[in-house]
Amino acid sequence: MKKILFILTCVFAFSHLGAESPQNTIKKFVEFDMSSSTTRGIEREQRLYSGQAGLNSRWFDCVAGIQNYEDVFDFTIAGTAWLPCVNWDFETARIVLGCGALYHFQRFRNVSSEHDYMFSSNFSYRSDSGFSITFWGGYCGKSTQIDALKEYVPFIHDHYPYAGIIIDKVFSNGFEIYFRHSTHDFYRYPVFCSPSYSLGAAINLESGLRFGGDASIRIIDGYTTAPYVDSLILRMTARFTF
Repeated sequence: MKKILFILTCVFAFSHLGAESPQNTIKKFVEFDMSSSTTRGIEREQRLYSGQAGLNSRWFDCVAGIQNYEDVFDFTIAGTAWLPCVNWDFETARIVLGCGALYHFQRFRNVSSEHDYMFSSNFSYRSDSGFSITFWGGYCGKSTQIDALKEYVPFIHDHYPYAGIIIDKVFSNGFEIYFRHSTHDFYRYPVFCSPSYSLGAAINLESGLRFGGDASIRIIDGYTTAPYVDSLILRMTARFTF
């Protein structure tokens, strides 16, 4: 826990670098979520709590967060660097390409530990009207240690492709609607292919507060001929941007 707090402190400490000009203005945010799972999947009938903190700017985005419930603890940190050499500004929109990295740790007490690491290419389109599309795709590696087997098999390794897309629209009155489809979510990284789908809405206030909610469904073997629903999670979220 001390290491995680140190990482979060460093993220905010370095947030002042390059923030002198209006173009490089950095927005910080903190977010708290409460989720509830249904009767499907391993995480059935659970109440999940999580908190995230992050930075958004013209040339980089980063976020770190933790989630906890009963015997499971998750930590994720992710960042994207947007490249000036592949940046196009139009009269009412911007297109930019970048590269991203992510690390996730999960501890299932008395059962297992999991490490996930990702490297991706990223695409972003944002218009002045509040519409945006973000796409990413790349490589994911997973190293899992099973407590009962660690003396014989220290780690079990997997690697596979991953991808995702977010479509978001913020209206002039602050109402927001978004859709996300990816091979993972921020705290769950199943081996390919078990895609998740999320649909949500939020209200953005002038004070910087944002209140929202969404429903996420994960489908095992989602790209094959025998898919089935493994998880359904309802989430409420509150965010403050400053």
